[in-house]
Formats: sequence, C-alpha cells, structure tokens
Amino acid sequence: MRLAGHLGVRAPDAPLLRHMAGSGDAVSQIALLAELGFAGVSDNYLTLRSPEEQERIGDALAQHGLTMGSFVHDPLRWNEPTWSTCGTALSNAVDISLAAAKRCGSTTINCITGRNPDQLLANQYTQMAENLRWQGDRALSAGVTLCVEATHPTFAPGLLIEKWQDACALVCTVDHPAVLMNLDIGHVALHGDDVIAAIDGAAPWLGMVQAADVPGRVEPGAGNLDWTAIAAALDRAQYRGLVELELEPADDGEVGERAMLTRLTDLGLLPVLG
Repeated sequence: MRLAGHLGVRAPDAPLLRHMAGSGDAVSQIALLAELGFAGVSDNYLTLRSPEEQERIGDALAQHGLTMGSFVHDPLRWNEPTWSTCGTALSNAVDISLAAAKRCGSTTINCITGRNPDQLLANQYTQMAENLRWQGDRALSAGVTLCVEATHPTFAPGLLIEKWQDACALVCTVDHPAVLMNLDIGHVALHGDDVIAAIDGAAPWLGMVQAADVPGRVEPGAGNLDWTAIAAALDRAQYRGLVELELEPADDGEVGERAMLTRLTDLGLLPVLG
C-alpha cells in the first residue's frame, strides 16, 4: 500500500503532521513525509494556492521522489451543484484545476458536487454524466483522471452522491477512460457497507482510494476496520495508486501524530525506519 499524507483536509494550513513539522508550510510537510516513508501527498486546497506555491509543491515532490495525489476540484464550491448544472462556470473551473494539476504533477482530480433539492435526482445524475463526459475529453488530453466520490452526510452533508454503488453506476454511465471512481473507505464504512465488497465491486473503475478508519475519520488502526483484509482486497483489485490518508489523527498534537505513525507502522503500511 502506497500511503499519501495530506497538505490540508480541513484547512490549507493544517497538513497531516503539522505539529511534528513545526509549521503548516507545504514544502516542510513534503520533506517530513518523505523522510518517514510516505509515497506521496494529496491537497484538498491546491487550487486555492497561488500558481507559484503550486509550482513550489511540484518542485519539492520531485526533489524528494514523492507522487502528487489528488486535489478537490473547485474547493470553494465543493457543496454546490456545480457538476449537475449547465453553464460555462464549470468549464472555467476545470481550466483552473487542469492548470494546477500541470504545475504540481497531479494526475487525479476529486470531483464532488452538491445536491439541488429543487430538482429531480435523476435529472441531476444525467446532467453530471454529460458534464463529466464533456470535461473528460479535456482531462484525457491533459493526462488527468476525474474521479467521482461518494460521501457520507455526517461529514459532507447535502451532496449528490452518497453511496459507492451510485458513484460506480455514474462512472459506468459516463463510460469515459478519464472518468473513474474515488473509493473513500471511511465514507463506505460510515454507511455500514462492507468495505471489502465495495473494493471488489468497484475494482474495474478505481481511479483513486482514500483511507480513514471508523468510528470518526481517524488513522488505520485507531478504529475497527480490518486493514490487512483491506490491503489484500486492493491488491486483488490490482490497484497500484496512492492510498490517501483523508483524516486527522485520533489524538491531538504531536503526541497524536506520533501515535498515528506507530499504528501505521505496526500495520505494515509504513516502513520501519532505523
């Protein structure tokens, strides 16, 4: 399993190991993650950073041999129905996302969208499929994959797609090589679904994977999921991409960050460092 830390899940200046790094600086975080044996990083807020900062992140990743994972498309409007409505605003936002991906070397964009309570769900799914197919052509030309995520309302209320089966069905409807699925293990588990069955069922369409244990959204080993079985299922699915930690440590401060690293190492998800 190739683990990725993050440069910010809940805020752009709150990376995964901010206490250990002594700052919220993205480049400092990348250096620390590389030292600890992580394979890459993700950044929900990449497009809110300046072009110069995006290039700085890309340069740091190249220097340390890390892979840039996903980022959230249009994070200021993540809970608005941007993917399920018509208009030029979506295309303009995709311009921004594709430019950011190029600067930092990302090949994966996480696509979520709000639900419009005044429109039929079926119509919103149809429009999102059309938009993904259209923007998928642009993503394919840029070497980028658009990934559809299913979420749980406890952590992301009011979104259009909540069940992994619905995300999978949408991706199948779009039927485009640059449109795949983001399987967020924590969200799947929060719904009470069988995580192993979800991995097996979504295997042909996995474009990215995010990880969190439950209850809550904590690190593997701090909850009740079987990460040995999850790793085996991902291997069976022939998934070779990053597994992005989309979480905050179960315990606060530097003590909590170090406890998280111990749990990840004990599970064999991070290397034992001398």
